[in-house]
Formats: sequence, C-alpha cells, structure tokens
Amino acid sequence: MWALATYGLIAGSLLLAWRRSGRRVLDFFGLGIMRCYARLYHNLWIRRHADLPESGPALLVANHTCSADPAFLQACAPRTMCFLVAEEYFDIPGAGWLFRYMQCIPVARNGHDVTSVRTALRRLQNGRLVCLFPEGSLSGTGRGRMRITKRGAAYLALRCGAPIYPAFITGGPQHTHVPSAWLLPSRGGIVLGQPVDLAAYRGRRIDRKLLEEVGALLVRRIVALDPKGGKVQKTRPPMGENRYDRKRRRSRKKALSAV
Repeated sequence: MWALATYGLIAGSLLLAWRRSGRRVLDFFGLGIMRCYARLYHNLWIRRHADLPESGPALLVANHTCSADPAFLQACAPRTMCFLVAEEYFDIPGAGWLFRYMQCIPVARNGHDVTSVRTALRRLQNGRLVCLFPEGSLSGTGRGRMRITKRGAAYLALRCGAPIYPAFITGGPQHTHVPSAWLLPSRGGIVLGQPVDLAAYRGRRIDRKLLEEVGALLVRRIVALDPKGGKVQKTRPPMGENRYDRKRRRSRKKALSAV
C-alpha cells in the first residue's frame, strides 16, 4: 500500500513538473533520462563558467572523445539540442527517428557538405541550440591532444551571429567502439566556458586564412578549459605532400601560434 502511494506521489510530481515546464512530453522526459544516464551511469560532473541560454539561438562547440558525447552535453543543457551527425547514422533504426525528432543535421563525410551548414544556420535562425564537434571526428583528447578544426565549423561560427559557447569533455569512455561507449560505465566531466568573441573577425572577407584563424581560436578556447591542461595535436607532415599541402600546413601552424 505504501509502495503504491509512493509511486503515485512520484508520478504526480513528475506530471506537475512536466505541465509547468511547457515542454513536449518526449522533450521533458528525454532530458531527464539523459541527465540520469550521464550523472549516475557515467558519474558526470559539470563545471560552469557560463550557463547555456534557455531560449534563443546559441552554438555549442566541443571536443569529441566518444559516441556518447552528445548525451553528456545534453545533460548540461536546459533544452533539447540539435547536433550535426554523420549522415550514415540516420539509417540506424530507432536512432534515425530520434535524430529527426531532435532536428539533428545530417553531415556528409566528403568534406564539401554545404547543405549541412545552411541547415544549421536555419536552425539557429529559428532559435535552436546547435551543437557541433569542430574536429569532425573523434579526437586524440584521451592522450591530451586535439585536432585542428574543420573549416566548415569556423564558417558556421562566423556566419551564425549567435553566442558561441566552448565546452571541454574530459574522462569518459575515451574510445571509438560505439556500444562500449554507451554501455560501459565510466567517470567523466564537462567544463563550459564563456562565449567566444569573434567581433575582431567579423566584417572581413571570408577566405581560407580567416577560417583557419577562427578555427584555431575555437580549438584553443576549447583546450583552455581542460582541467588537466591539454594541447593541440601536432601532426607529422604526410609522405608525398606537394607544395600546396606544405603551404597550407604552414599557414595553419602560423594561425595557431598567432591566436
């Protein structure tokens, strides 16, 4: 009898909280499930230097350590976020429906996907909280390193006009195996930083050099949040690179050192 009364009280409290939140049923309970999953199963701790806005457009940029990172980031957000997700994951039964419900943005891995950037800009214009991983793939943060950001992420940051919040994910599964990242418990943390100021870069002609400078700034602002102190990954020159490749690599190195 007491158990039934307790369950009824919990159900009534949840129903009242949902009615007061003004959110859709799936959004309200989905956020709660993600917070419980991240906080309890992965022992996630959150350190905030700034709070993500509860309404209005905003862009969240973070390092990418495992496939469960979106759940970790969603756990520290006051509303449902839409992520930029590799398009092949939309073909997974169940996951594809969830991505479409969240209005996530499919991204082609060909390095020339302009449609995804335009879609992300539309999401921001509609007042959504958009999250992306500027590296484009899993990083080497488990070894204290982070890759150079993709130019598409820098372009989106320049064009969006919304506040840009950096976040650093530390700990957690730190591997590429998708089922293990979600199913094996771990301990991780997230550090949310102050918005990145791009006023000095806006108004300039958008070219390769500007995108590399902005990308370098984003990487450094993310790495600066690492409580253990991280660094940008230093890659070796690939074998057989031509003169254009060497010039591009040197310009990126110069942009990183200038930020």
